[in-house]
Amino acid sequence: MKKVNLPFIITFILGLLVHTVGNSQGTPTFTGNASSDFINTGGYLHFNDFVYDVGLPPAAPAGTVTGWDMQTAFFYYDPDTDNLYVGVDFAGIFGDADGNGDPSTTSTWLSSLQGVDHPNLEDTEGFILAFDNGNDGTNDVYIGVARMDAVTDFGIYVYTSDENVSPELFPVTSTGATMLHTYNHNAINPDLEFMVEDISNYVDDLCGVDFSIFAGSYEDGPIGEDQMEGKLELCLLPIELVSMRVNGKGRSMELEWITSTEKNNDYFEVQHATDINSTFKTIGTVQGGGTTLTQTGYTFVHENPVRGNNYYRLRQVDFAGKEWHSWVVNETYAGVDGTVIDVYPNPNEGQFMIGLPTVSTDTDALIRLIDTRGATVMELNTSLSGGQTSYPIDTYGLPKGVYHVSLTLMDNSEMYHKSFMIR
Repeated sequence: MKKVNLPFIITFILGLLVHTVGNSQGTPTFTGNASSDFINTGGYLHFNDFVYDVGLPPAAPAGTVTGWDMQTAFFYYDPDTDNLYVGVDFAGIFGDADGNGDPSTTSTWLSSLQGVDHPNLEDTEGFILAFDNGNDGTNDVYIGVARMDAVTDFGIYVYTSDENVSPELFPVTSTGATMLHTYNHNAINPDLEFMVEDISNYVDDLCGVDFSIFAGSYEDGPIGEDQMEGKLELCLLPIELVSMRVNGKGRSMELEWITSTEKNNDYFEVQHATDINSTFKTIGTVQGGGTTLTQTGYTFVHENPVRGNNYYRLRQVDFAGKEWHSWVVNETYAGVDGTVIDVYPNPNEGQFMIGLPTVSTDTDALIRLIDTRGATVMELNTSLSGGQTSYPIDTYGLPKGVYHVSLTLMDNSEMYHKSFMIR
């Protein structure tokens, strides 16, 4: 849990080498699942809505989730191209008003209530992302499809009168390029994702513009509509993260990251999850570097990873309380309990660490290195302290190849083993 200021020349060279690595996540890649697509992109913003807050009639079967029910809105801005990426995660399938799994058909119970689930957002179904340039209470830019058009008319509409535009229709023609991930939403593509080119031509201030989102219809019987709003603050990034990685270290995981610049960086929260689609939980905090143009390296050790996948990301917070999220990195932890111990790094160049099993009290131990012929090439008697988690090994110039290490705890005669490679 430390930070290290690297010398200027080294940091400059490293910056050239790792900048591509740090940005390897790039812009969001749309797959139809907004949460996983944006969570893997450093610098996204998200806004949560109340889940299951859209009204449903008593006739709706138990467990029905309407496709108007928004959960989270994601935004990512690429300053190099001036493109805005948007993803809206719906509790159901976007446009599936009656929650029957097909946005193009109307269920029997909805028909009995004189409701219609129109296909392709036709007739009175619509989606709108509206921006209020000037934050004066009047929306000026509408991205989406009006409630009298079809999804193929999805676009960007700029309106400059003194009155807000009704969701029913847009009094102007579309402009610019708004690219949908798909026109056909289903179980494979349940969420709405799109990209707007040259967003600065339409939104005056991405660092502090008010927005609102609407999704719904008035011909789907007593099913409600959903709305959410917020302030979009896609400012210049408070930090530039050039690399981040995680490595297994015996019984722990070590997360390392490097920034090239920082502005008003208060602290990092290291967040962990066991599934990329589950909630990330903060497991520790690392103090930031404030404002600096010097490349800075950070480390954090997670002492209690779980067996299997461990996902990590950073939540960076500046002195004003604004937050930024990194991309996600993953490492699998096999554990060292039972008869298998850990060797790291593996492969190695002859020097490595053994991740020890639980050593509750001081004990003597016997360590053997065995080659592929079964011959013992190194034998070491040593003492281990209670609570010790690792032990260093130097193979003293053994030839390259595959070896086997065995560890015997003399107090209980338990034996542990692991294969590794010297390269």
